[in-house]
Amino acid sequence: MGAKIVAGYPEPEILDIKNQELSGTLTLYSRPSIAQCWLVPALGDFTRRYPSISLTVLTGNDNVNLQRAGIDLAIYFDDAPSAQLTHHFLMDEEILPVCSPEYAQRHALTNTVINLCHCTLLHDRQAWSNDSGTDEWHSWAQHYAVNLPTSSGIGFDRSDLAVIAAMNHIGVAMGRKRLVQKRLASGELVAPFAI
Repeated sequence: MGAKIVAGYPEPEILDIKNQELSGTLTLYSRPSIAQCWLVPALGDFTRRYPSISLTVLTGNDNVNLQRAGIDLAIYFDDAPSAQLTHHFLMDEEILPVCSPEYAQRHALTNTVINLCHCTLLHDRQAWSNDSGTDEWHSWAQHYAVNLPTSSGIGFDRSDLAVIAAMNHIGVAMGRKRLVQKRLASGELVAPFAI
């Protein structure tokens, strides 16, 4: 199950950037989870490639007025970006249940989706704009025709906190594949269902 993450910015500002030498300041706004799990780990490469750019990274869960807030570039999850912004596709988003290997073993989750009914679901309460707080799990359960009590569990205001809780054997989080792939590869997390 997937969606899109797009980067948005006002059109005149991007034209100014294209016509200038790559130096100066750049203020970027992102969701905290994207910043922590994807953007910040990539900053080393950015600073090597563009040493004359002074970068400021701001995070939050609100859709802000970029111009009013002095933001040059924003990274948002959005299937229908604003017509007032120039936007470019950045990456697909795929969500999947993740937990610690210990939790998966303790609850016999490996390829046994029905056992999720006996688990603590970890929710990102602000996963999407206008999210009810349980939409990720509800959408996933509907997509795979799984009957889950999606309204129960523990809620967080950031997906990375739900993932950290999952790593600490507290429950099963809905992980964004791009943001958890290193933790899956290292074995800190597992995706127990081959769906």
